[in-house]
Order: sequence, then structure tokens, then C-alpha cells
Amino acid sequence: MKNKNTNIINSLTGKAPGVNVTQFSGSAGAGASITIRGGSSTAEGRQNQPLFVVDGIIYDNSTSVSGNSGTDGLTRSNTTYSNRVMDINPEDIESLSILKGAAAAALYGSRAADGAIIITTKKGSEGVIQVNFSSRLSTSQANKLPEVQTSFGPGSYAANGVFSDLNAYTSWGKPIAAGTPTYDNIGTFFQNGAVYDNNVNVSGGSKTGSFFLSASNFDQSGIVPGTGYDKTTFRFNGQQKYGKLTVDANAAYSVADIDRTLTTSGLYGSGVGSMQALYSWPTVFDIKNYVNPDGTQFRPYAGTLDLASDRDNPYWIINKDKLTSQTKRFTGGLSANYKIASWWDVTARVGYDQYTTNDYTYITPGSALAPLYQNGRLSKNMVNYSFITTTLMSNWHKTFGDFDAHIMLGGTTESNETLRQNHWGYNFITSGTISLANIANTNKFFTDATGRKRLVGVYGEAGVSYKSIAYLTFTGRNDWASSLPVDAYSYFYPSVSGSFVFTELFPKNDILSFGKIRASWADVGKDTDPYATLTYVNAPYTIGSYTAVGNQWAAGNPDLKPEKQGSWEIGAELRFLKGRIGLDYTYYHSETRNQIGSPRLAQSGGFIFSVLNSGTVINKGMEIALTAKPIANKDFSWDATLNFSYNKGRLGSFIPGIAYFYPTDAQFGTVKAASVPNGGYFLGLTGSPYLRELDANKAEIPNGRYQVDPTTGLYKLNTNNPVVGNREPDFIGGFNNNFRYKNLSFSFLLDIRKGGDVFNGTEYALVANGLSKRTLLNDRQSVTVSGVNSVTGADFTQTYEAGKTYTIGTTTVAGTNMIQRYWDNYAANSYNFLTSVNWLKLRSVSLTYDFKDLVKKATFIKGLSASVVGTNLLTWTNYKGMDPEVSAAGGTGGSGSTGIDYLGVPAVRTFTFGLNVSF
Repeated sequence: MKNKNTNIINSLTGKAPGVNVTQFSGSAGAGASITIRGGSSTAEGRQNQPLFVVDGIIYDNSTSVSGNSGTDGLTRSNTTYSNRVMDINPEDIESLSILKGAAAAALYGSRAADGAIIITTKKGSEGVIQVNFSSRLSTSQANKLPEVQTSFGPGSYAANGVFSDLNAYTSWGKPIAAGTPTYDNIGTFFQNGAVYDNNVNVSGGSKTGSFFLSASNFDQSGIVPGTGYDKTTFRFNGQQKYGKLTVDANAAYSVADIDRTLTTSGLYGSGVGSMQALYSWPTVFDIKNYVNPDGTQFRPYAGTLDLASDRDNPYWIINKDKLTSQTKRFTGGLSANYKIASWWDVTARVGYDQYTTNDYTYITPGSALAPLYQNGRLSKNMVNYSFITTTLMSNWHKTFGDFDAHIMLGGTTESNETLRQNHWGYNFITSGTISLANIANTNKFFTDATGRKRLVGVYGEAGVSYKSIAYLTFTGRNDWASSLPVDAYSYFYPSVSGSFVFTELFPKNDILSFGKIRASWADVGKDTDPYATLTYVNAPYTIGSYTAVGNQWAAGNPDLKPEKQGSWEIGAELRFLKGRIGLDYTYYHSETRNQIGSPRLAQSGGFIFSVLNSGTVINKGMEIALTAKPIANKDFSWDATLNFSYNKGRLGSFIPGIAYFYPTDAQFGTVKAASVPNGGYFLGLTGSPYLRELDANKAEIPNGRYQVDPTTGLYKLNTNNPVVGNREPDFIGGFNNNFRYKNLSFSFLLDIRKGGDVFNGTEYALVANGLSKRTLLNDRQSVTVSGVNSVTGADFTQTYEAGKTYTIGTTTVAGTNMIQRYWDNYAANSYNFLTSVNWLKLRSVSLTYDFKDLVKKATFIKGLSASVVGTNLLTWTNYKGMDPEVSAAGGTGGSGSTGIDYLGVPAVRTFTFGLNVSF
């Protein structure tokens, strides 16, 4: 991998067809999500991401959230979270390969049903000991910021036209008088980020053994002041041979620290976040003026607005509140391979993956929260994850004349345990002492939950090939999963694949030098989360003289069956002109049956969610990769790769009563991320559009005029949450180029996307607060509503002007107030903030010079190179918001939050200067 990112997922953007990567935000330490050939599950607990395997050991890549809106405000939608594969040092990676489709699950189990990413780390080699050191310095800036109007100040007009700017944070006020200072609060808030990235490794070996040792530190300061990400890693890889026995051992340890901030309101019904406050702060107020001489918060309306109804200054939030997260992780593996004969070997492996995340959230006294919390809050959360896996595998390989045959038999065990603890409290007894011990016992709370799951699997593979012409492979696997009911915990899944190299039958030629067609079919079983079969009751409580017991809000299902995913694909691989040009084509189809999900059903059944088997998710698409070597000379070469892919994800039939699958954390403004049953979009959006005029059958006329509600004088909204968008792109692609002239290398990567809806929730919030430049229409002197009367169907056109009054129903309303209402009505229409997005991104540009000619005679320095790299430098797009690559609640399962832009930290462009030295 060239131009490695500290999050290796981001390094894959635009480089492989069918692989879709979305960065969560521009925050320091922000994670990313990756999907291969679309999502396959609507369940909120499934993140639809591929399995990661590092040196044969399964490696967890969850984006875990330790808190909630009721305890500390930590949810996916309002602060920074990392995906756990970020714990790997990218400089330790030797190779990375992507396995697509359900066929990857035969060896790695049902967790690989959405594909697998196989990572091999570096090892030592025979020869003298080598030391490598690399150092990089990066600087980053916000790519694009929201634009706000500076023509009107805070305030609003009442229905009778009376103006008030008392206690006003919305900017519906009067024109800002000439000479009145305004402040670029958004532009001056963000700083330049910086990264110091240092790596060192030592490797060596002999004929019978090798070793690799590495250490690294990645120190990042974010573009939001006071935020940062610091990661330190250590790794050891070793191999030793004892005759026919080869033993491999590896161990890695990492510590990752994040300093972060709440971006939007975290606590339910209380407070705001730094980005939410920043993007709504009136421009006549200087947000840098945030603290009084006595240390209390400066509040523009302190004398007239109570603290609970006020809002915190962004600088108060980032400087006074404290949000940190620390993850300590250890992974290790030990494997032994014994070669019984030249055609038979046995491998045994044990792997261990464990990490502990500690999240700390402190909300300082004097913050604008509900009265209960105004004397401070403190939360300490812990997530402890451990995973142990064992594998025993035997391989036979024999040649019989023109036939090669191989058989592999194996077994595996997996044991997973996750412990979650939450300690929180409010109302400090003694000022200045930040401790849970400084909170009365009546105001302190503790929760504890442990989830355990085990799986045992046996598997086999048999394959045969004829010369170098035809290949046929069969696999089968049976798993026993503890999370399923006893009578359904065993499930079998097979696969078959074959290929035919037809050019082996042709005379050798320089035109078509290689040609292969291939096909595969697989059926994969999947288990579920721990305890999904159980329904829990709440702790007993009293009502008067009675003791009451009730179920919790989620119903389990003791009759669950395994989820099944069937897939097939066909493809071809062609190479022309002795390999100078290559073409790889794939068409695939997958269908996940017996979906295990927890949809929202009618609450008359006594539950909000109910776990059940129902329905299907269908994905089909195409992938094309074109490679070329236009120039291949001794001094100059040019390698190019162009990839293209599309996926169409739809839901099949589900049981009656299921309207949509909503991920809880992906609901912003007027839209909700939704998977739509019975043929609808997997990556759908529901919202509240204006109603169109009706035809004779009382059906809306597509592209008809809007209905106007005579009781409001404004457009009538459809409040039934219809589908308003599809976030899945029409296609994605990448164009990667590498040039080399003698010792100078130059490369660039273009990332392409066509289609897919993005909701600009940041612009929605600006409109609602009167800060959007859209609201400057006609200098706020008039707005026009035109359509049909929703009651009579008659034509309706009305212009509302400032300085006039209008009769709406039986009420007289001032024109200035109607103009404000118009924009509230405008903000409520989801379509006003939806864009079918196209983009062309210059993802990376890299220039490297190898000084090998300079150091070839040196006795101490064996290698020296320097590089300059730019990432996310330019974006050409029709999207008017900050950046169309968005995921407002990163790591959300099911259909996720991709395509929703809501009050986030802006994306960044980065310039990196690096030096690599070998000794």
C-alpha cells in the first residue's frame, strides 16, 4: 500500500472495485467504515463490514460506543469514535488482500460473509540485521466551511409584527447597522492540524529463523482546538524452524488516546455541542469572548435568560469540558506447522485479541444544561473485549499425472466476551474536586453488562486442477453457535468455484496472452448477537401498595433460525500484449434470507423492538478493473489502474407490519436513514416532503404543483415519512497512476462517484436558525407561495411582504412573521436539502525521490528516500455543503448513516513531508 493512512481503511479508498469507504469526519482520530458489495443485514447490531484477519488471527474492527444519551451523552452522532483496525501500525503491513463475496466464509466462518481483508505483517529475512526509520510531518486544514449570512442580526418577529431581540440566538432580526462589527466565528474557530509520525523497526534472520521488531508513535492535533489523537504501537514477529517443524509467534501492543468534544447535543433534551453552537452563533457576537474574569461563562443574555434555556459557547465546551478515550490493546498468535511428508502438513494456531477502552466525560459546573446537571457531571465508561480462537488444520496435496488435487480439513473454536461498565453522577459537593467520590450516593449510578458467545466449527476444502487449464474447488463448513436456540444452533454452508484458462488451448501469441473465465456459488449461515433469544424484565418497582414487574422494551425470540446468505458470481480475467494490459470483470448476486433483525413493530404488542427472522436483502452489481503499463523502460515507467463498480441493494418481502428498518443513531433534521422492505432501497432515506396536487383518484401527481394549507398559508407537509432518497451511488470508481523516472516516483489517485443522495443537515440547521444565505431571498422583504389549495384544489398564489398584514384563517399575521414561517416551512421540506451527488476527488498526490545512488557506497546508511504527499486536495462536486463524503453517526449498523451531513467537523486536506532511512 502506498500513501498509507494511520487508518488503513482510508488507504483503500478508490483502489479496488466494489469497495466503498466512508470517513466519519475530519476530527482527530475519527474512524471510517468499509463495505464490500453493499450491506447484507438490516440489523442495527451488524455493521456490514468485512472481517479483518491479521497474520491468520481474527482482528476486531468494531466502532464501540460506551455511553448513551441518558448517562453521558456519548452516542455515535455527537462525538468522535475510532474503528478498531486503527490500532494497527500501517508501517508494519507487508501485504493486504481483499476477499469478496460469501466464498471467503469457508475458512474464516460466517463473520466473513461480507468479505474479508487479509493482512500480513512484515517479517525478518536471512542476512544482516537491518534497521529502518521513518519520520513524517503533516499539516492539515479544513477543506470547506459552512457559509453564513452577515446581513441580519439576532431576533425575531412575533405574529403581530412586534420585534424582539431579547434572549435571541436565531438570526431573524433586523438588518445589521452599518459600522456594527460582525465576526467570522466559524472561520477563526478551526486551526491547522498537525501530525508527527515516527516509526522504527529492526529485522533480521538466518536460515532457520527470523525476527521483526517495530515501534511507532502517531501524534495528531486536530483542527478543532484542544482535540487530538495519539497512538503508540509495538510489534514482534518471529519464526523458528526445527527440521520439519516451523513455529511462528507474533505479538502487538498499542495504546490510543483521543481528546475529543461533543459536536452536537449529547444528553437527551439538554445542552448543545461545540459544532451545533458554532454553526448557529449569531455573527454579531464574538465567540472568543466566552469567560468572565471570575471564571464563569460569559453569556450574552445572562441577565434575562436562565441557564437551562441558554446555550454554551463553543470555546467554553472545548476548554472547560473534558472528553477523553483511551484504548489499550494486545493481540498475539502462536502457530506451528509440521510437514509430515512432502504432500501432507498439519497446522495448529491459537490467537488472542483483547482491548480495553476507557471513556471519560466531564461537564463543568456552570454549563447550560438542565438544572439537575448545572453543578457538573462526570462519567467513566469501560468496554473490555476479548476474543480467543484456536485452529487445527491438515492439508494434503498430491499430483497424479496431469492432475493436481488438494484436500484441507480443519476445525476452529471461537470464544468472545464483552464487558461494559458505566459509572456516572452529577452535582459535585465540593467545588473544584472532579471525582465520583465528590458526588452524593443518591446522585451516582452504575451499570454492568457482560455478553458472551462461543462458536465451534469444522470445515473442509477439496480441489482438483487439470494442467494449468481447469480448476474446481468445493468447500463445506458446519458451525455450532451458542447465540442461537439449541434446536437451531447447528448450520452447514457449502460453496463451489471453478475456473477455465481457455488461452492454454490456443497457440501462444502476443495479443491475448492470458484468458480465464470463472464462476462460484456459496451459501453462508450466520448467527446472531448474544442473548437475542431472551426477553428481559425490568427491576420490580412500587406503585402505591403494589409491586409492578414489566418487560423491557426489546422482545427476544426463542425460535430464531440462522440467517442465510446465498451468492453467486461470474467473471473473466484477460491480459493482452504480454500482460501490458489487463481486464478483470465480475458480475455478482447475493441474497440474504431469514434476516435476523429487530424492527419497530406496533407497540400494542408490548415492545418497541422485536427480534425475528423475516425477509431478504438482495445485492447485485458489476465490477471492472483495467490495468495498463503504457510505458515500461529501464529509466521510465508508467502503471495505471482504472476501476469501476456499481451495486444495487434492495430489500425483498418482509412480514406485514414492518414499514422501515431505522437505525436509532441515524435520524437527523427531517430525515431518517431507512431500509425499505418489499423492493425498496437498502440505503433509503425517509423524510417530510411537500405534498403535491392530487389527481381524480386522490393520488399525488408526480412533479405536480405543491398543496398549500389554507390554515397556515404555507405548503402542506407529508408527515407519513415517505421515502425521499436513495443514498447508494449509481457507481463508484478510481483512477490510479504511478510514474517513475530513474529514482523519482510520482503518483496520483482520482476517486469518482456518480449519484447517491446526500442530506445537507448542516444547511438545514442554518436555514432554521436564519443564518443560511438562502434566507436572504429578496432581502427578506418578500416570499411567494404558489400551488393549489389543499382543500378546494383551486389555484393559490400569495406573496407575503414585510410591512403588510395577512389574514390566515381567522388570525391576522404580520408579513415579517410570515416570512419567518415561510423559512421554517422551507426547512421542514426534506427535498430542499437533498442532492444526488457526483464527485471527482483528487485523493492523493505523491512525489518520492530515492537517494540510492548517493548512499550506495556508504557503509552506515543503506537506504534513503524523501517524499511529499498531499491527500484530499481537491473535490469537484455539485454538492453545496462542506464535503459530500459524510457519515453523521459513524459505525452505525444496518443501513448506517452514510449520506447524512449534520453539524460535523469539516473534512481536511493534508500535506505530508516524509523521510525514510535504512541502516
